[in-house]
Amino acid sequence: MTRRTTRIAALAAALVFLAVTAAAQVPYATTPSWTSTYPGDYATGAGWADINRDGWDDLVTANGNDMARQRVVVYLSDRGTIPTTPNWQSADIDYNGHLSIADVNADGWPDVAVSVYIGPAGFSASGKVKLYLNTNGTLSANPDWVSRDSVYTFSCAFGDADNDGDPDLAVAAGESYNRKAERNRIYYNRGGRLDSLPGWRSAAAGYAYDVAWVDIDNDGDLDLAFVGERGPNTLYRNDRDSIRTSPAWSSADATENANSLFTGDIDGDGWQDLAVSDNNQLGGSGRFKIYRNAAGTPGPSPAWTSAWGGYGSGITLADIDNDTDLDLITGGWWQPLRIYTNTGGTFTTAPQWTSSTSSVVEAIVLKDFDRDGLDSIDVTFTGDGQRSLFRLPRNHVQRVLLARTGADTLRPGQICYDLENGWVSLARPPAAGVTFALRLLVSRDLDMAVSNWDASPGNYIFRNTTVQVGVNTPAGLPAAARLGQNYPNPFNPSTTIPFTLPERSAVVLEVVSLLGERVALPVDGVLEAGEHAVPWSAPGLPSGTYFVRLRTPAGVFVRPVVLLK
Repeated sequence: MTRRTTRIAALAAALVFLAVTAAAQVPYATTPSWTSTYPGDYATGAGWADINRDGWDDLVTANGNDMARQRVVVYLSDRGTIPTTPNWQSADIDYNGHLSIADVNADGWPDVAVSVYIGPAGFSASGKVKLYLNTNGTLSANPDWVSRDSVYTFSCAFGDADNDGDPDLAVAAGESYNRKAERNRIYYNRGGRLDSLPGWRSAAAGYAYDVAWVDIDNDGDLDLAFVGERGPNTLYRNDRDSIRTSPAWSSADATENANSLFTGDIDGDGWQDLAVSDNNQLGGSGRFKIYRNAAGTPGPSPAWTSAWGGYGSGITLADIDNDTDLDLITGGWWQPLRIYTNTGGTFTTAPQWTSSTSSVVEAIVLKDFDRDGLDSIDVTFTGDGQRSLFRLPRNHVQRVLLARTGADTLRPGQICYDLENGWVSLARPPAAGVTFALRLLVSRDLDMAVSNWDASPGNYIFRNTTVQVGVNTPAGLPAAARLGQNYPNPFNPSTTIPFTLPERSAVVLEVVSLLGERVALPVDGVLEAGEHAVPWSAPGLPSGTYFVRLRTPAGVFVRPVVLLK
């Protein structure tokens, strides 16, 4: 059995102030801090990704649903400011459903796959799956890959089905309104290209509306979960490199008509549980529910069910109050967002927070898009020569800063991951006794974006209002003062170091090695109050982790940076 240890880097812990957070409080205002103004946008799919690799996460949405043929768009972040209208949009139009993001061709740039729910003529014809490749920070105007087979599909998800370290694409299939049953499928990645036809299909056809990859039995490979309407929720086990075509688990509540799915260890027992959102448009009670995982098999019936019932939709799990357990965030059609905070591994049936908005919620995606609560942690695993899939200690991770097997730094094509769901997969398992080490950028301040297919209100971002005390604002320093994370990070050979001063100050901005030796002095002087962005180039330094240290009369700030050549 693989042994895993997680630790905060000792030097980083010595250099960085301890974080003090307000636990068990929902850190969002009930009204969004940002609303898109793109007209007539029936937004469905959504995801965060640093599309142009400038160090700031951008918001990607896929639009159309079954309402209108529309475009896939990108809202490019300007150092933490998201524009209200997109900077990029696809040339093609479709009834776009949900999306998934991964580096398919291992060039280091995130690519975007989209499920197309129905065909150009509407419900009379099936849709497809398509992929937009990213070339140096810009998605292709038209899809670079389209599935050769047509399929009614509302959702897709990247995962490593065959344990070879590259992302394969799973597709939830079927259209329930007109009883167009379909078989779920996987398009395998062969050397950076998706097969045009599925290499795996479920034995039975049905009406699946969401899909998730999850190692449900902790055996070191990704199993496949589907939820849908007019039938049970199902889970297909992975036998190391082959997905079974018949489900190993089916839920007993087969008439509840599920809409959305997310996975996570809710009770902290080391096993991944299933969070499901039901929608009662076609029957059932339409509640949010949790299937607990009992040593590798979910219970047949939910262990927890919400009091609310109706047109349930988007659902996710995240530690939004920084108390180390996963909270439940839910949405509905023409409904507010609801958050159920986790207490002792369970939830009350009524939410602890409800937004003042009412919209048709589809996707709920979290990221620290304004980078105001970032920390770096080290995670270490010990290989056993067989396992190539590893679970991260948390989900909604910001970045993988560095990945090494032994002394070898891993490159794109040798590793793939889903940071939202918290797993990494390697092309080759580490040999027995060999260390697999990760440096992760994580956040204590997750912001929440919501896509709406009710076109009138637009999409939302709820900014996290957690007060940062520690890395960004040491005690006694005005809240306006902080040292931001450099961008891009990792970098080669140049990066930019942002920081804020509350008043005119004498400033020393230096870069030190792991041994504390100064290797650069970008600033040594007096600067005015306000925002500063200092460029720094390190062409002569070797790859590795360094620390940026900002010294002011009021305090010292430190952040890790990674030079990767």
